[in-house]
Amino acid sequence: MDQKEERLVLSVSEGQAVEKPDWLAREWPLTIVVNGRRCTTLFATPADLEELAVGYAYNNGLLASKSDIRALALDAGGRQAVLELAPAAAGEESLRRQGPGGIRLSSSRITGLMAEFSTASALFRETGAVHAAALAGDKILVFREDVARHNAIDKLAGNIVLEDRDPSRLCLLISGRISAAVVTKCRRMGIGLVISRAAPTSLAVAMAEEAGLTLVGFARGQRFNIYCNPWRVEL
Repeated sequence: MDQKEERLVLSVSEGQAVEKPDWLAREWPLTIVVNGRRCTTLFATPADLEELAVGYAYNNGLLASKSDIRALALDAGGRQAVLELAPAAAGEESLRRQGPGGIRLSSSRITGLMAEFSTASALFRETGAVHAAALAGDKILVFREDVARHNAIDKLAGNIVLEDRDPSRLCLLISGRISAAVVTKCRRMGIGLVISRAAPTSLAVAMAEEAGLTLVGFARGQRFNIYCNPWRVEL
């Protein structure tokens, strides 16, 4: 499914307008149905939608592992993700008991990962309208992007579930700010190290410090800030 579409726009410079083609990021409504019940409609980039549905369900406490999934299908022309889950799928409180991962990275590895991450999105270069997120260890393993940053992270959560990845050996790279919602998702995903080109909020730092997560922000070029729990960064 195309993730972008072309449109003629009026480009204005110094008061002069010129009509020219431009690429727009495509925004797609995806309704998630779990065991016959409509849960939500997300507006997303139309790629990796199965991962998005599973990741949304996981981060909202509707399932705990791949074994909880009995069926997964895209319906209605890709506008509906239908999940059938086992009746005994874990609830939100059991997911919150997961501890954060213990991956440690050197400062040079962090700057190297972010240099690779910052140039990975062709869709952003063409449209300027998507957020990016990635799972990494010593290298970037999974890269996802979406018009909504939380969708990009949920796609990664879905990948962890569907591919049976060990989140304790992974860190999260993101292009936008580290909010309290991002920290909450990382706690549920079992990821202990978050690295961003942008800054965290005060509440995100407070929550991460208490939960044992390491937040790294303003990771640009050869510099970055560590906001809490610095033991995961080898200096």
